[in-house]
Amino acid sequence: MNSPITSRLNGKAVSLISLVALLIFLPLLLLAAYETATIISRAAGEPARIIVDAGRETGEVIEPEFIHAFTEGKEEMNNWFRPGQTKASLPNPQRVRIKRLYDYYVTVTRQDGTLVFNFSRADRLIDAIRATGALPVISLSYMPQGIARDGVITNQPVDWDEWSFVVQKTIEHFSGGGRNIPDIYYEVWNEPDLPQFGGWTLEGDKNYLTLYDYTAKGAGRVEGANRFYLGGPATSKLYQNWVQALAGRENRLDFLSWHTYSDDPARFAFDHQDVTAWLIRYPEAALLPRLITEFGFTDAKDLRYGTRFSTAYTASVFRYMAPLRPKGLFSIEPQYQLFSYLDRMKGVRLALTGEGTWVKALAIKQGTRRSILLVNYDPTGNHVETVPVSVIGLQNGTYEYSKHSIDGSVDEIRKTQTETIKDGTFTKQIYMPAQSVILLELTLPNRR
Repeated sequence: MNSPITSRLNGKAVSLISLVALLIFLPLLLLAAYETATIISRAAGEPARIIVDAGRETGEVIEPEFIHAFTEGKEEMNNWFRPGQTKASLPNPQRVRIKRLYDYYVTVTRQDGTLVFNFSRADRLIDAIRATGALPVISLSYMPQGIARDGVITNQPVDWDEWSFVVQKTIEHFSGGGRNIPDIYYEVWNEPDLPQFGGWTLEGDKNYLTLYDYTAKGAGRVEGANRFYLGGPATSKLYQNWVQALAGRENRLDFLSWHTYSDDPARFAFDHQDVTAWLIRYPEAALLPRLITEFGFTDAKDLRYGTRFSTAYTASVFRYMAPLRPKGLFSIEPQYQLFSYLDRMKGVRLALTGEGTWVKALAIKQGTRRSILLVNYDPTGNHVETVPVSVIGLQNGTYEYSKHSIDGSVDEIRKTQTETIKDGTFTKQIYMPAQSVILLELTLPNRR
């Protein structure tokens, strides 16, 4: 009977084989151990221990107006702005985006070889938007059927100069003598990178840069109009090559826009940092206003919209974006209660430490009031935490204290309580169920 192969090898050979095997498999074992530790660490996470320094300002000014921006198609518009209603179904809207202009609100037809425009449906909508005090943001999409190649509205035009003419007349109508509206943002197309909206690229016959060039050409011919803004690329997500390609053109570019759908609120801050890094060669473009003209935790229809999950998600996105001061963060979901409380986060940002894996926080100072926004957002919907919150560096005295549960998951302090501060420190233990949002406020009454 044959002996096993190892019995026919000497000791040195066996040792050599063992060493080779160890060198081959050790990195794999270490990687597996690292990934296992990472998974365990993520599952365990870091609990929050919030400390706010009431005497130390960061220098950042928080302006919550950017969150009062809304976008969607004609179905939502019809719900938000019903005929005859005196108030829009939106919480204090500042900007409302119209994203399907030429396939629903404006018709462009050809009569005796001349393009003829009918703006009546768009005018009725814009009158309703303006009645709320909001300004329209208009997506110049899609291609009017009468000038589109093969009559397909996501195609390029048969004649690019006709597209420039359409843009010119559109801007002159809304920003000029027709409607005379100031400060409209005109966005070049809507999600041009997606196949269902044209599948535009940065090269070839269906080139987004060509679309933008001829749009800018039309905007440059506008006469007698109020100040307006032109920008893009309004892609379905943030792409480095699209942003840099647009910034590198010599055409007019007044703002940058894109969409973000992610269940990770930190993604919004990372995107902002990325854009700044990408545009280091284009310093003028790096300073342009930034509009996220659609956002959410998913771009699909989802039953979690309109629930506590969505409230916590939006509040967490606000915490990341508020210090970055975007021009607009456009949602499809009006949240009256949440937005009314976020409006109270207007002021100078205070230094804060101790955020955890799930619980994030933002603190501001406005006059004698100190406000702290606490958000327990968990994409899995399970995490519960009791968070110690301390405010240090306070002036001693008797403060008015209130706690507001924005989503109704925690009992509020319905009557303002008083808290006497003797050592400059205020401390509370705040219970936070999964997907909860809480606003704490301390106010030192003015002495008369």
